[in-house]
Amino acid sequence: MASPSFLIVGGNFTNKGAEAMLKTVRFKLLQTYPEAQIYAICHEEEASIAASQGMTPLYYDKSPIVEFTGKVRGKIEKITGLPGKPYADITPADKLNTIKGLKAAIDVSGFAYGDKRGYQQPLETLKVIDFCRKNGAKYFFMPQAWGGFDDPKVAANCIKMLNASDAFFARDEVSRSYLAKLLGKAEDEITLLTDIAFHFPVPELDGKKLLEDNGFANPEEKQLLGISPNMRIFETWPEKGGDNPYVKLFIKVIASLRDKYHVVLIPNEIRPMGSGVKDDSFLCGLIYNELPSQKGITLIKEYRTAEEIKAIIRETDLLIASRFHSLIFGLSLGIPSLAISWSHKYRELFLLFGMQRFVVEDHDMSADGVLSLFSELESNKDDLSAMIKAKLPEIKQKSEIVFKLF
Repeated sequence: MASPSFLIVGGNFTNKGAEAMLKTVRFKLLQTYPEAQIYAICHEEEASIAASQGMTPLYYDKSPIVEFTGKVRGKIEKITGLPGKPYADITPADKLNTIKGLKAAIDVSGFAYGDKRGYQQPLETLKVIDFCRKNGAKYFFMPQAWGGFDDPKVAANCIKMLNASDAFFARDEVSRSYLAKLLGKAEDEITLLTDIAFHFPVPELDGKKLLEDNGFANPEEKQLLGISPNMRIFETWPEKGGDNPYVKLFIKVIASLRDKYHVVLIPNEIRPMGSGVKDDSFLCGLIYNELPSQKGITLIKEYRTAEEIKAIIRETDLLIASRFHSLIFGLSLGIPSLAISWSHKYRELFLLFGMQRFVVEDHDMSADGVLSLFSELESNKDDLSAMIKAKLPEIKQKSEIVFKLF
């Protein structure tokens, strides 16, 4: 009997959370089906990365004409103020037919379906679901954040998509409420499971060596403070350089803490070299260069895998982050963390640990507020770490059942 094939949808190798969820599913699949062929829909510039890590990449080929017209349309929309077509990861429909023996497609999107992403993404996903139907395969959504669904077009497309799937799960109470309202169900009819990235294996990599490769030197043997900013929050402000309020916040926070801590700036969104698109690496570099002195600061540079980023975070004593999966990496290692949030998903994550007081909403953020909460975090560091570690087995167990679907 031929080995089965599986298709992983919604992951990528740019966002380290998306990469961790993709690799977690691959890891679990190969435990059950050691000879399985794993396909992954990804971006064209990530194809070689996917292949080097044991997956067959499927990506949408952007012709030069399509790319040029897209840029022109974007500029026209910006000048005229007309609403543009929402961003979506385009399904490489022509390449799906290369998959033989497909058993299931597994959607590991973190937060792709709702008003913030728009009406197009569920339509792209429906192309994959239709392919599965024609080939006798299942389509499963892993636990993820959903909603809201106030836009009628978004709501209609998501209803069609969810009804066509074989299973879907919410990973937080707010998402569960959004889904129940969308589908006209009681909330207890929507299964609630935790994020599968809690199952992302602890890397065997040497995090200290990775730090040293980035110029790390800590002769005073200070504790390490990880900071993982989010390009999406940076982009909500009109200022794009050192005057950006989000950048200024981190400058003030670092200035107040650098005498006590060695600070490590850790990107979570890292695009392959040469993409030219600004990401968390750009933002970390901006913060680094805006500091009056770089002494006692380590900047993580170049492309890094999800395993490398988690290994680096493992070396830190405390973490301040605006990236959801940087926080999951930290919490899964028992590291007391503070979140600067832009979405309900952060508070819902911290609720799992009873730590919701350590979430700062981006619209309420101030350096003084962050530093006040951080003072409480560090004062209770040992107790918080013990509590996080005690809760982790139960949290991981809550999503273990999802891997039995396939």
